Amino acid sequence: MRKFSVCFSIMFFYCVSDTALDPESVSLISPKNLESCANAVRINDTDRQVRFEWTEALNVDQYELIVENSITKEKFISNTPLLNSSLVISAGAPYSWFVRSKSDFTSITKNSEIWQFYLERIPTENHIPFPALLLFPLNNTSVSLNNENQILFRWRGADLDNDIESYDFYIGVQEENLNLEKQDINTSQVSIELDSNSTYFWQIKTTDKSNNSSYSEIFSFETQ
Repeated sequence: MRKFSVCFSIMFFYCVSDTALDPESVSLISPKNLESCANAVRINDTDRQVRFEWTEALNVDQYELIVENSITKEKFISNTPLLNSSLVISAGAPYSWFVRSKSDFTSITKNSEIWQFYLERIPTENHIPFPALLLFPLNNTSVSLNNENQILFRWRGADLDNDIESYDFYIGVQEENLNLEKQDINTSQVSIELDSNSTYFWQIKTTDKSNNSSYSEIFSFETQ
């Protein structure tokens, strides 16, 4: 009977080890999405210390905070077991951020939503628009052309000053060589005629009334 108990305990241990649960994603708390972060700690004329906070997630041993300057594309990364982390970053720019959940028992990770915020340098300054969020076609997807061999591209823009003037639409068959297809668009969608069975890359430039501008990510898709 004792040998049976020992064997059962060993089998139970291995069963538990082989069924490690995947980490869950967190919910972001602060800085708020598409808002101004005006209460960061001032370090000097250009730098501010920003505190990032998120909720607890199940089956997580480590949280990885990833912050990116939307203009320079510089990334800041911090790993912590806590539900917050502070970073010193440059003021006067829009940022995106998300949290990646990690576990010591599996290589699978889970990302949170991506939020954007503007880090104030001077409270009364004019703000650079947030990079447009591309809605359709999404990245690495396959889409069908309509009867006129067109696709309706859609995106969402945001600016703290609510003074977006226009959008420029870029597209091409090479990521490093996009062409300005449509300029001074005053809506957040446009129809473009394309070839079937082809791979394309697209991007949106957002410009406000003070001539500040930002570029979205570059998404790729295939046409059927």
